[in-house]
Amino acid sequence: MAIPIIINPAANSTKAAAQMERIRQLQPAPEIHVTEGVGNARDIAARLAAEGRPIVVAAGGDGTVNEVVNGLASHHLTLADASKHTALGILPVGTMNVMAYEMGLPGRNLEACWEVIQSGTTREIDLWQANDQYFAQLAGVGFDAEIVQQTPWEMKRRFGPLSYVMTAARILGQEAPVLSVEIEGRPPLFGSVVLLGNGRHYGGPVRVFRDASNTDGLLDVLILHQRRPLEAFQFLAALVATGYQECNDIDYLQVKSLKVTSEQVVPYELDGELGQNTPVEIKLAPFKLKVRTGV
Repeated sequence: MAIPIIINPAANSTKAAAQMERIRQLQPAPEIHVTEGVGNARDIAARLAAEGRPIVVAAGGDGTVNEVVNGLASHHLTLADASKHTALGILPVGTMNVMAYEMGLPGRNLEACWEVIQSGTTREIDLWQANDQYFAQLAGVGFDAEIVQQTPWEMKRRFGPLSYVMTAARILGQEAPVLSVEIEGRPPLFGSVVLLGNGRHYGGPVRVFRDASNTDGLLDVLILHQRRPLEAFQFLAALVATGYQECNDIDYLQVKSLKVTSEQVVPYELDGELGQNTPVEIKLAPFKLKVRTGV
């Protein structure tokens, strides 16, 4: 039986036609499912998992991957036997492909990625639940969610990843929210930005969460006390140059669960896909996620 690929035709749409043709030419030939709108990838993935497909492939960016993960998770909740869970495969053709970096996939070489899907290693990684949604790689409350929320599709289509940088520069001039991070066994922590990592990568190839492991049952958390332009620039420059280092303006923790609240309306994002608004409670999902990887 052919391996099903769920394609988001809007992902990286400036090259969408060429990417679609490359995917159709893969050998052995895949079974193509093209999404028709937001949430459709989740529905298709849940249906394919219910059919007992051993692998379902997400072809798009991190947002498409997140939809497919949530579709698989919705079906896996109904299964008592984890050995029957459907594995996730990834063809990274979107604007941002952070999870593909984490899984050791060979970049945008779709033919090589297809080979990994055919014969690579299946790993089980931690899956995290944020209220009633799931994420596999990263999440953020505040700043990065505002970037996702305020970057229009037309801008992403025209400028690609640079569009997020442009939006970030504008948001840094706005008043930051006050976030309260509640962790069992310790007093609340306060900050303006909360970044969460199941893996080391965040926003691209930069390893933001230096100690992260997606199999240790712990979520790596960065709490930035301020998000003024100077602090943000220094933080990003340090990450690119040497990796994160402790300082008075940042808390770095590893936790099993947490809750983020605010007196303001603050959005959160999951794997680069806009979620809902605070409060958000984050904990381990009751099962692992199977992923076909190159490492």
